[in-house]
Amino acid sequence: MSEENIKKIVKRYKLLSSFWLFVFLIIAMFANWALIDSNIRNHSELGLEYYSSDTGFIWGAIIVGLNVVLQLFFYSLEKILLFLQQESSFSS
Repeated sequence: MSEENIKKIVKRYKLLSSFWLFVFLIIAMFANWALIDSNIRNHSELGLEYYSSDTGFIWGAIIVGLNVVLQLFFYSLEKILLFLQQESSFSS
């Protein structure tokens, strides 16, 4: 397998994985919004005061953190596969 083929395969799976991570995070953010909205409505029906916590920073940290981990994984995988390919070409 050539170096270009390895890079092409890793890039394809990196894009696919990034897309699915994005979809998962959008679903998680929507679920979080729905739960908070439901909680606010329940508090107002009971006549209780609602104390909100600002979770914008937390979602930003989660999104950036998961994307960094995913990108580092694919970077490392590409480097390992290229190293193994070079080792096998030297031994041949």
